[in-house]
Amino acid sequence: MNNLTHYIATFATTCTAILLLVGCNSDSNNTLEDLNANRAKWESANIDNYQFNYSISCFCLDDATRPRLVVVNANQVESQTIIENSVALPQGTFSSETIAGLFNRIALEESRAESLKVEYHPELGYPTRIQVDGNSQTADDEYTIEVSNVIAAGDITCTTSVENGLIVSVTDQSTSTPIACDTAVTATEEDFSEAATGTCDGEESIAMLAERPGFYSITVEKAGYQTFQVDDFGIGKDLCHVLPRELEVALVPE
Repeated sequence: MNNLTHYIATFATTCTAILLLVGCNSDSNNTLEDLNANRAKWESANIDNYQFNYSISCFCLDDATRPRLVVVNANQVESQTIIENSVALPQGTFSSETIAGLFNRIALEESRAESLKVEYHPELGYPTRIQVDGNSQTADDEYTIEVSNVIAAGDITCTTSVENGLIVSVTDQSTSTPIACDTAVTATEEDFSEAATGTCDGEESIAMLAERPGFYSITVEKAGYQTFQVDDFGIGKDLCHVLPRELEVALVPE
């Protein structure tokens, strides 16, 4: 009787181990099958130029988690701009991947993460949500990436309007009075420079850099006031136009 009991216990343990192994492999296989099937959908659409909204939730710096607009040209990230305030981010400052890059990330996490959950767009196949927990015993290593509003360049009709990338409003710091009249603004990026002077017809802002994204040094000058300067002022773009960015300057009287 003891031998029979021992045999049954051993058999049950073995079966359980086999079931767990099969279940684990089944989950892994399903993840890879879903990945390959959806990657094939995306690749068959032949979308090389597109834009999308990207956000990541993680234990990161606040700037890294702010939703951004990513523009991809020839399957390379061309620009990334924080949606909330139209601040363009220098390449390499934060990681925003192409859709192809996200598929590669899923494949990598499938091989190393303890938990991986992915949702895909039903028609185009791109991942809409990637939820990763590298190790349940490690705190703060979880992250979630969300992708939305993927628009192919061929599916959008751009307007013929001309957008100014920089809109500067100038006030007197001591009185908060608008003083754009005769205020000179200069924007410089490498060999490029553009200057504009505020009018005196009641206009309280100075608009410039028409359809020109980039990273600029901005100088604001007015007689009787200290010169104001800011560097690396990023102006972003979408598939059609520059994304206007406002700069509020309070000049200090001399």
